[in-house]
Amino acid sequence: MNAKVYMQELKERVNNHPFLHHPFLQRISTQQVTFEQARTFALLYYPHILRTRLYQANALGVTPDEGIQAVLADILYDEYGNGDPSKSHMEVYRKLLRALDFSEEEMANAPITPEQQGYIDTMMRLTQGTDWLAAVGVAGIAGEWPIPPYYRMLLTGLRTVPGLSEDALELFVGHIDLDIHHSQIVEDAILPYLDSREGQASLWRGIELNLNARLVQLNGLQREVFGAA
Repeated sequence: MNAKVYMQELKERVNNHPFLHHPFLQRISTQQVTFEQARTFALLYYPHILRTRLYQANALGVTPDEGIQAVLADILYDEYGNGDPSKSHMEVYRKLLRALDFSEEEMANAPITPEQQGYIDTMMRLTQGTDWLAAVGVAGIAGEWPIPPYYRMLLTGLRTVPGLSEDALELFVGHIDLDIHHSQIVEDAILPYLDSREGQASLWRGIELNLNARLVQLNGLQREVFGAA
């Protein structure tokens, strides 16, 4: 299977993965979300937002290909606000937390569920490992491809929360188009490595482990936000 055909097959696997069909996403995208439910979700999701760039930086550090390094560096520059700290994605997300009446102290001490901690541990281990193409799969593909449909579902629910403005939801709105762009530049950079079975297997290993960890992450959010196991 050549690289371009394999890449298309991978997209179908990602779109069909149970992560994007999790009951949490089905519920948040089809029912009214209360202010308190939004508060619970937003604070529990914050530790994830804070660490996304660390996985990308780790992948950059273990990748020997300078072209892929440059692509990951471009993504990181976007994530940090292109030189403007007020536009870093962490700071943009904090607009949501402030709109939900969280104090700076509460943000600084955001709780981490066991499922979230498991996701963090998995991502750190994979992006610091010796299989650099799997690390790129973790941070550059699985961290980008599923985000547009994922965030559209989150937005559908968060837009039903009384009092939340579009400005407060900027992180989710902005990432839909941005991550399509990020996905494309990563795809172009890694394509030369996907003509071999070994390269294909490494990339899928990273993607699958990321998506499986995301699935568990959503289990914790479902329990804490909606009181469901």
